[in-house]
Amino acid sequence: MLRQLPAAKRATLLKAVTELFAEEAIRYRPTQVRMFDGLFNELIVGVDTEILAGLSRRLAPIANSPKNIIGRLALSDDITIAEPVLVRSPCVEDSTLIDIARSKGQTHLLAIACRSALASEVVDLLIARGDEVAVRYVANNKGARISDASAVALAERSKSDVALAELISKRRDITQRLRGAAGKTQKGSPVAPAAA
Repeated sequence: MLRQLPAAKRATLLKAVTELFAEEAIRYRPTQVRMFDGLFNELIVGVDTEILAGLSRRLAPIANSPKNIIGRLALSDDITIAEPVLVRSPCVEDSTLIDIARSKGQTHLLAIACRSALASEVVDLLIARGDEVAVRYVANNKGARISDASAVALAERSKSDVALAELISKRRDITQRLRGAAGKTQKGSPVAPAAA
């Protein structure tokens, strides 16, 4: 029913609903948040980019923002819409971040790299697909959980990237993982027989 309203009326209503949610978000119960989620998803159809970017900026810092609309905003091909939630929203699920890291371009990867916390599965994809800027942001992100495989990949990339090498040297967790990976390689290597 809301989708049948003219775009201008939907945009006005979307702004009002956004402010209503944002002003009292902390007080809403999960059922009420789901109700707002349904409203947002109906109201965004056919709304212009500027209004969607505003919605994204407004909802991004709210800890209990509706997950479906946050996911839709994060998946937008338009970085002005996706970036606020990719960088700041605690409500973007790791599965969504993984989908984006697999399928979107470098600006989306950079936005994800700027999040305050990153699961190792997301980090693995960022390091595999990211350009040097995105990878440097990952290496500089103290909230990025680095797997052994990612530590090795970072070390390999740092051979041709001095700035990345410097960032890695400042991350004790990465250097410890590299030492651990080197130890595993040495333990798995055949040992030459002792000379007689």
